[in-house]
Amino acid sequence: MGCCCVKEEAKGDRIPMPPDERLPSHPPVDPGVRSVETKPEQAKQAEVIIAVDFGTTFSGFAYVKNSVRSMEIKDNCVWPGAAKAGAMAYCKNQTSLFYRPSPAQSGDFELKAWGWSAFVAYDEAISAASAARRPSDVSDGLQMASDSGLLDQRPGDSLNYSNASTGFFAHNFKLHLAPKDSEMAMVPHLPGNLTPEKLTVDYLRCLADYIMEQLKGAMRNDLSKEDVQWCLTVPAIWDEKAKQLMRCYAEKAGMIQGPDSPKGVPASPRPLHIILEPEAASAYCQDSINGSLTFETGDRILIADVGGGTIDLVVHEILECDARGGATKVKEVVPSYGAIGGGTFVDRHFFKLVENRISCFKDYCEQVNPSMPMHLFKWWQGVKLDFDGSSGYSANFSLIRSGLDEEWQKYDRNRGVQKDDRHYSSLSLDLDDLRQIFDPEVNKVLRLIEQQIDTVEIIVVVGGFASSQYLRKMVKKRFNHRMKHIILPMDPGRAICRGAVGLYMRRSYIQSRKSRRTYGIEAARDAVSDDPSELVVRDHNGEKNCTKCFIPFVKKEEELGIGHLIKKTFFPLSSSSKEIKIVVYSSPRELPKYVIEDDAQYEGSFEVDVSSGMSLGISRQIEVRMIFGDSLITVNAVPLNFGTREEQKGLVVRFDSN
Repeated sequence: MGCCCVKEEAKGDRIPMPPDERLPSHPPVDPGVRSVETKPEQAKQAEVIIAVDFGTTFSGFAYVKNSVRSMEIKDNCVWPGAAKAGAMAYCKNQTSLFYRPSPAQSGDFELKAWGWSAFVAYDEAISAASAARRPSDVSDGLQMASDSGLLDQRPGDSLNYSNASTGFFAHNFKLHLAPKDSEMAMVPHLPGNLTPEKLTVDYLRCLADYIMEQLKGAMRNDLSKEDVQWCLTVPAIWDEKAKQLMRCYAEKAGMIQGPDSPKGVPASPRPLHIILEPEAASAYCQDSINGSLTFETGDRILIADVGGGTIDLVVHEILECDARGGATKVKEVVPSYGAIGGGTFVDRHFFKLVENRISCFKDYCEQVNPSMPMHLFKWWQGVKLDFDGSSGYSANFSLIRSGLDEEWQKYDRNRGVQKDDRHYSSLSLDLDDLRQIFDPEVNKVLRLIEQQIDTVEIIVVVGGFASSQYLRKMVKKRFNHRMKHIILPMDPGRAICRGAVGLYMRRSYIQSRKSRRTYGIEAARDAVSDDPSELVVRDHNGEKNCTKCFIPFVKKEEELGIGHLIKKTFFPLSSSSKEIKIVVYSSPRELPKYVIEDDAQYEGSFEVDVSSGMSLGISRQIEVRMIFGDSLITVNAVPLNFGTREEQKGLVVRFDSN
């Protein structure tokens, strides 16, 4: 394990400190495999560019042939199991997996199906389990559910009420990767050996394999992942750790080559290209409305990507337009922002209302009919899409002959509640009920837009939840009189994957971004009078050094051109150090002082071998470089005054987030 005790090069006679070097035109470096450079042969042009939109509730892809002069972006609306599930033709598959308990290992689960096929398989499994239940099991009425054998069902998981032996339906698992806040107390519980990493890797592998099957049929039979450039979209509000984890998961899923790739499985030799979802939406809108709407230099556009689990917003200022008035270059005006929320949370509010209204609902699903939530869920998806807030709007789900009507009535009467029989015949939602379900998420979107509304002329709303008629209506109602244009695409769910392909093909579209946080590394520096005494140590010369210092490379809200390179030089505090550990931190403060501050966030770390310069002792100089402005921060380290020629070229590193 390397020592993280490095000291920033200080001003003075011993080691003169050069100024930070900022080279906005420097090309971004993608982290490849550990401590090796990307080989020249890996950089050959990909035959096809594929963008994957990995979403909380739905995921899809779009692609373009790289060799075709005219850019024709295509997507896919055919998914296994979709027709059997009764799903409408859509450019995305359900982000879900179905696991059965492993017969070989107790507590382990094995993957059986993915996407809509997982939805169907789980529906069939719990329907069979419900049919096998004997009426005598509940002849005396519902009892308080025992914990034995039942999954730990939380508010974040409204569909897994069944016994674990039936299987587990994994959905909304992307939420495990989101920044932690109060909403994340409701993330779905994962049983047995299932982890967020396993679910994400399993899903990406299934999706990537299916994509390749489809493209082989559409292009040529011998097409392989080695011919592909993969792009993956991520929410703008994700932190660097989550973005780096997605790169690791893509390796484990066999999409790209790297130290975590499965052995013997063909994968793309090209680094994964991470694309921020609202930026993809911005590029999509320029492509889809080009010619029908004229922009001008200086126009500011707010793009809100409202998906299943995140609400992401960016504000772009147009820097350059083409002859038709389409934006060709933009810059970010404020740091991207957003919140956890969207369509998945509307579903949660719905099931919460159901449990509050039908007091025995949870016990009934656990003890009698675990398939009931699936029936309700399928009905609810249609209501969610159709509801527009019109006066008199209502929706009714019949409970007649479902068994729940009788158990609900029996449950109430056992507790002295007497109501007319018709009360138990259906679940009825009136306008007030539906507003209670929708308004928390819709108002969240409106509040986020409101934060920057006075700085923009145009609003664009995309993402899966942007299909909600109620959300669209409320956006128009709140902002129509204040905007030059409000753009609500007819198929907003298509924007991200198609836009990601377009953005990759026109990488000069985004000219600069604003840093959301201050980024830097942990190091020592010369101590000053107000440093905490517990952090001050003396070196071998007796000089006082302050440890645990936050050495910033870029400050919060600093404008960063694409490929913005910053260099700082450090040296080991100990002459005996053979490795040094570079630990990267971020902070919401503009000028953090120490990495032990409450709001300092660990982002990742890597080690640099400095053993070849042992004779130089503490005079060994290591240049740490951070490249900003892209959707992913790149860090590498270069030994300046020691080591072999190969080492002098630099060590391309990757975060080991832990």
